[in-house]
Amino acid sequence: MKFDHLFLRSDPDRSWRERKEPRLRATGRALVPTVAPVAEQDEAILPPLRGTTVEVRRMSPRQMAEWAYELYLSGALTWEEYCIAGFPAELHPEYNRTIGALTGVSAQPDWPRDMVREWEERLAFARRHHTTVGADVRRTEKIVRLLYRHAGVEPARRA
Repeated sequence: MKFDHLFLRSDPDRSWRERKEPRLRATGRALVPTVAPVAEQDEAILPPLRGTTVEVRRMSPRQMAEWAYELYLSGALTWEEYCIAGFPAELHPEYNRTIGALTGVSAQPDWPRDMVREWEERLAFARRHHTTVGADVRRTEKIVRLLYRHAGVEPARRA
């Protein structure tokens, strides 16, 4: 059987290396039922998280990853925001040999800490070192707002 028909190019002037992969918005998450992505102004109508009893003021990085995954599935976080919040560095298997060796602190992925305070520090760092308010700063701000909402705290307004 010949397979030449599989390798024919529809556009002979372009190489397959130049082809751009299609980027799908939140519609292609396998067969997981999700709510449509929530706009910034509509965050007040987020669906309740199922079975979450985690306190964000005493949350471990592993619980943070699970919490971010639930928010991603509910549509509250986009894929880019989930990549920031859902993959804490301490869960990486080489953390102790890389970051831990530089800082002198070993990974403690199950040790609870105040995630609101940690993400506030991360946001302050991003604002301090990014000259313009870029996408990373906006994503971090959204994660901090979601942490505030889950903690039941009213965020402080910036001047």
